[in-house]
Amino acid sequence: MLDARLPAEWLGSIRIDNLSDRAFRVLVSALMWCSSQGTDGSVPTRYTKYLHPEGDDPAAFDELERAGLWKRVDDGYRLVGWTSTLRQSTAEEVERYREGARPRQKEYRDRQRAAIADHPGPRVMHRQAISDGTPDSTRDMTANVGPGSSDQSKSGANATREKTAHVTHNADSPFCTKHPTGTPKPCSACARARAVLEARQGRLTIPGWDCTVDGHKPSTDGTCAVCANRPGRSVA
Repeated sequence: MLDARLPAEWLGSIRIDNLSDRAFRVLVSALMWCSSQGTDGSVPTRYTKYLHPEGDDPAAFDELERAGLWKRVDDGYRLVGWTSTLRQSTAEEVERYREGARPRQKEYRDRQRAAIADHPGPRVMHRQAISDGTPDSTRDMTANVGPGSSDQSKSGANATREKTAHVTHNADSPFCTKHPTGTPKPCSACARARAVLEARQGRLTIPGWDCTVDGHKPSTDGTCAVCANRPGRSVA
C-alpha cells in the first residue's frame, strides 16, 4: 500500500506519451515521494529538488502543468486527481491498512510460537538424525575417494613394495638382490644400489674424469669426491 502505482492505461496514453523523458521522470518521482510521505499528492517547493537527479527542472515542471498532471499551489505543486486519475491511495487508507495488518501479523507470530512450543520433538529428532546419520554416510561415501583412500593407499604401497623388493638392504653392495654378483644387462636396481654405495663412501662417479690426469676433486674434509684419495694417503 505504500508503493506508488503506475496505472496500466498510461501505456499508450497520448497525454503520457507526449511527455518528455525528463517530465515523465519528474512525474514518477513525485508519485513515489508523495506516497512515501503521505502528502496525498502535494510536493512543497523545498522538496521538488528531489524529483530529478539534477535538481529542480522548471521546464519539466511547466510541461507537467500544461499536461494537466499537476498544478501550482501556494507552497509548491499538487498532483491532479491523486485518487481518481492517478489511482493512488490516500494517507488515511494507508493508515487503516496498517492498523488492520497489525493484529493479523501478531496472530501469525503467535501461531508460529505456539507451534514451536507444542511440537519441540520433531525439531530435536531432526537435528539428531542429521548428527547420527551424516558422518557415517559421508564416511561410507568418501572412504574410497581421493588419493588418500584406503584402497588406493594399499595399492600404491603394494606397487612400491613390488618395485623395491629386490633392492638390497646391504649398503656396502653395488648390486641388487637379484644380481648379487652383478649382471652385464642394464638393471635399475643395481644402479640405485651403486648410487647408495657411492653416497655412503662419499664418492661420485663422473664419466670421463681421471684423477691421475685431471686431479682430485677435494671435498670439505680434504678427501677426493671421485676416488679413494685421503689426506696423507697416496692412491696410485
